Amino acid sequence: MMTFSCRDDSKTPYPTTSQGAIPLFTQKDDDSGIINLSSPDQTNISFSLDKEGLAPVEDVDVIIIFNNFVSGSSDTIVYQTVSEFPASFSIDINQLLAVFPASVVTIDTLSIGDSFVVGGNVMLKNGTYLNGGYSPSIFTKKPVFLTYSVACPSNIPEGSYTASQDDGAAWFGTATTKQVTIKKVGINSYQISDVSAGGYTACCAAFGYKPDQPAVVSDVCNMITVTGTGGAQIETGQGLAIGSWDESTKTMIVHYDDTFNKSADSGADLMTTFIKN
Repeated sequence: MMTFSCRDDSKTPYPTTSQGAIPLFTQKDDDSGIINLSSPDQTNISFSLDKEGLAPVEDVDVIIIFNNFVSGSSDTIVYQTVSEFPASFSIDINQLLAVFPASVVTIDTLSIGDSFVVGGNVMLKNGTYLNGGYSPSIFTKKPVFLTYSVACPSNIPEGSYTASQDDGAAWFGTATTKQVTIKKVGINSYQISDVSAGGYTACCAAFGYKPDQPAVVSDVCNMITVTGTGGAQIETGQGLAIGSWDESTKTMIVHYDDTFNKSADSGADLMTTFIKN
């Protein structure tokens, strides 16, 4: 049973598990992990909900928040109230969109960057209503919510790639080619073992630069952006242009920034091409 009503109970932020209770979400094997923009019918939000804490729980409001990337607005609904645990959920794209007014979101208005967040507000048996305010120790270690971004599924193959950079930015002083590995580390995220294709070994090994300068990149509908340093000395960041993935040629192009040495400030567009072996 679905309800759109909001509770008016007194709300108290939840501090720690020992003082209250929290919702725990576990994604199932058939959970799609994203809102599939290219094939919406392949979207499936599938999870179980349980509770943790010493305080007796009356029920949990399962809430869904829609975040509109373009407008910056957010809309929240109470999807279902459950009182027996664990509870199981499986929500397809039509069921998900049907709980929001058409003025908020439809299949035609979904866009890259939008997201849906599933969470839970806990009603204790003493009448206290807990709707978030988690401490960092809980927030970072407990699955108290699930986030589903609107994106395209990413299937960039893992393994060995031939990486090359032609020193078009005149940053290294020489062109280089190197064998690197690309490993999938998230639904749409990949770690590259050396984003510079050996550029830092060629130019700067004598200055203490390691052979590998890794980067974490994200693939959003074949658009490649740098989203993490991967532990690189150069503090890898996004470059001056958006990269790409070409499925037909198995070629990835990455534009990146040497944040430590402020390459972007000098106008250098550091770019590496990766071709699957």
